[in-house]
Amino acid sequence: MKEIFYKYSNRSDLIAIKTEFESLSYKQVFEHSQKISNNLSSIIQSNQKYIPILSSNCKEFIIITIALWNLGLVPVPLNIKWTEKEIKDLITDNSFEIIFYEKILEDLVKSLEIKKISFNDLFGLNYKLSFKRSNDESVVIFTSGSSAKPKGVIHSFASLVNSIFNCSDILKQNIGDRWLASLPFYHIGGFQIICRALSNGCELILPIDNQINSLKNSIYKFKPTHISLVAAQLNNLLNEKIKPDKSLKVCLIGGGFSEDNLLLKAQEEGWNPIRVYGSTETASLITAAEVKEIIKRPNTVGRPVKNVKLKVSNENEILISTNSLFKNYLNNETEFRQKVQNGFYYSGDLGTIDEDEYLFIEAKRTDLIVSGGENINPYEVENALLKIPSIKEACVFPIQDVYWGQIVAALLVLDGNIDEEHIKNELKKELSSYKIPKKFFQTDKLPRTSLGKIEREKVKKMFN
Repeated sequence: MKEIFYKYSNRSDLIAIKTEFESLSYKQVFEHSQKISNNLSSIIQSNQKYIPILSSNCKEFIIITIALWNLGLVPVPLNIKWTEKEIKDLITDNSFEIIFYEKILEDLVKSLEIKKISFNDLFGLNYKLSFKRSNDESVVIFTSGSSAKPKGVIHSFASLVNSIFNCSDILKQNIGDRWLASLPFYHIGGFQIICRALSNGCELILPIDNQINSLKNSIYKFKPTHISLVAAQLNNLLNEKIKPDKSLKVCLIGGGFSEDNLLLKAQEEGWNPIRVYGSTETASLITAAEVKEIIKRPNTVGRPVKNVKLKVSNENEILISTNSLFKNYLNNETEFRQKVQNGFYYSGDLGTIDEDEYLFIEAKRTDLIVSGGENINPYEVENALLKIPSIKEACVFPIQDVYWGQIVAALLVLDGNIDEEHIKNELKKELSSYKIPKKFFQTDKLPRTSLGKIEREKVKKMFN
């Protein structure tokens, strides 16, 4: 399966990476990668397998990833939003012995008691290759984690390639198409952008960063044919009145909840959005819904793509069977056996499937609030809150309570100050009384991940 990513490695006429400052052909990228491979034997012991990389979305990350693949080694991209302590704990927990890092992120690795190699040093080494191993593992992507520590999700080359094939009818990729690297490479959605591009002879467009101005400049200058965004990114682009080139084939919208009206507006502005649902464990998307489908079935995340089977347990948990499923959790075989049973991955998400196989996500099991024996879906409460004009953002979460077990609370970003009575009166029009928050808090900004997801665990810790 790995060979698919090397399919165009000799093409000097085909651009692989394009930045604001340079273009690299496929041949140049793979030649650079081979040189790095030749350099690695002096610094990586033959018993080491998993190699952490701390990096932004840059050409060096891609070249180093291919270099590790050349040797049968497994890249482990780390989240650059983590703190120095979080990185140190993860390194210790997984017994990593070496890390490659981008020079600008040096402060995050300075206290690590392992071998540290900056990209600058790595590209300057000059040694000869002395080992190479056979290995079907392609990458370890760490999930963001909920109440527990982040889990390393191990993917094989087969799972990545199968995912690309399974969504081929949706993406309609051709040689020379242009993928915008608009998601972090340390998330599965971003890493699969690399894989989709390499396997189909597409250009990888690397913005300076993933801030709105850089994305806007790359969209206008390089006219990507394929984009993958989270809802917050799409909303920012629409608010900036940015329109894509007519050559844009598809814009995937995933990574969490997205409002129907947002996608309808994006369709009107030429973004060709497709709402997708998936996870790190499934190698990205497993369902997809075009706007015309969402109009007929509001809030659906779509039907399964090729080679995906879905069913719902008696507890309404979504179970997923697909050939793009992950291989294991890093150093956590027990967790893997709990999550994958009889060929189905127990997603932890709750939902329903209609008679035409359209999936609807109701909540994440871990996010449900249980108050006085009643299960409360925080997303339902948030949706009701966001219908109130003065509320710009909302995060609904539990606070531990001696009597109720948990009570419902809400952290809000407002135009003005909190008027609890007004908010409660408005919510009574939409919700049962037990679902209405008992406590309200105000903030200027909700904590979010680099993908725009609300960091619910951080919010919970602020008030518990």
